[in-house]
Amino acid sequence: MEQNSKYTIPETYGVQFEIDYVEIKSHRHRIAYAGNPKGIPVIVMMGVFEDSLKDARWLVANMVNYSDAKELRFVVITVPFLEEYTEIKLDPNTKAKYDGLIPPAKTIKMKNKLTVDPRFDLENCAYTLKSILESLGIHKAHFIGHDRGCIIMDNMLAEFPEFALSYARGSQGWTRFKEEWLKLTDEGVFLGPPHRIMATKAFPPLLKSALKGGAPFGFIAPSFTKDVFYSSSNEKDLQDRWEALQNMPNQSQKFFKLTRQIFRQTDFLDEGKRRVDKTRGFSILDTEFPLMQFQGSEEMLLAKDLPGAREVSFLRKLAGLFGAGQVSGIFRLFRFRFPTYIFEELPDDFGIISNHTGDQPYFGIWNFWADEVEDLLPGGTFQDRNDPRWKTNYQKFVELDKSGRYSILSTKKGSRFDRFVIITEALHWTHIERPENVAKACLDFILDYS
Repeated sequence: MEQNSKYTIPETYGVQFEIDYVEIKSHRHRIAYAGNPKGIPVIVMMGVFEDSLKDARWLVANMVNYSDAKELRFVVITVPFLEEYTEIKLDPNTKAKYDGLIPPAKTIKMKNKLTVDPRFDLENCAYTLKSILESLGIHKAHFIGHDRGCIIMDNMLAEFPEFALSYARGSQGWTRFKEEWLKLTDEGVFLGPPHRIMATKAFPPLLKSALKGGAPFGFIAPSFTKDVFYSSSNEKDLQDRWEALQNMPNQSQKFFKLTRQIFRQTDFLDEGKRRVDKTRGFSILDTEFPLMQFQGSEEMLLAKDLPGAREVSFLRKLAGLFGAGQVSGIFRLFRFRFPTYIFEELPDDFGIISNHTGDQPYFGIWNFWADEVEDLLPGGTFQDRNDPRWKTNYQKFVELDKSGRYSILSTKKGSRFDRFVIITEALHWTHIERPENVAKACLDFILDYS
């Protein structure tokens, strides 16, 4: 295809990326290479709502430039079929597995009604990843996944653990998620990937609102937001990463149609159950390869507790309701329903956060990893870093790496994770906000467990 040959990744930190395509069952899957052509493979797969090859370039380039990475070959793979040239092939015999949802509580009937493209099914994506690796002659590798990339790697490596030398996964839940947590949106708390919203046209405006002013939560680390707005005009790298985040809701309609195929065939609860389901004859919990989880340090910060935060005035909320600012549609109503704070006087609502930052706590009553890591704030709902228990437990259970780029949270006895990492000054898209920090954490893990 002609358009495929024109796809390029900009040179990043002096690192060149080679673009290639692997054909599996009449579909050309896009991949990118960097690093030592003869080195040990490191497979990288990011998530959705982004160009996952281009958005991985900052992380990969940072890793390539480490002297300790000279013997590594980085292979970046797009989430299967999430290329802009993919043509959807609906199968009349394959129906959506889940209904959709529009906040706060409107259900869109999809289950067993809408036909879908079965290639986007989670298990097929996992098998496709395996086929891509085999086509490349790769049978042993280190793996780094983020968000949706984790889900696909989880399922592939659970069934075929012999492929993994190590596996680092970021910003994706694990085995603990309670069904009643899905109802927390009405209380201004958003936990975990909102898959049933992603299956509808409601998600792009939700994503835009979360990126540009926060309703019902903020999706960008406040520290990163401040860095960008106070950066000088010659800090193009920082601006590029900011634009990569801001452009996610601006993808083409076709791109979002592709993503909706994914989320009509998967669900957050279902994914968690699959990880512990041993009736299939395999489970990632029974694997033995080194496993690391990484999360942003600014997950679940209460908006009012951000330095310098003050409550947004009623008049500003009212102006937002009638279209001022960046938050759109129904999500403007969140500012009236929940406390809304501004932590920094930034243009176009960028300093505003409704309720909290992020959606994947690693502490307290909503702790996604309660069985895996030591709890920093038992019973807590948000990070309260001024709570004496938080300070005590942080000193007790968290060790800052000498580089300062990440911390290691103590895991419990019997934990499947060999290491649980907190990425400094990051939220969900850790590899875009702080790629240098994620690179150091992942490379250290690879080297320590090689």
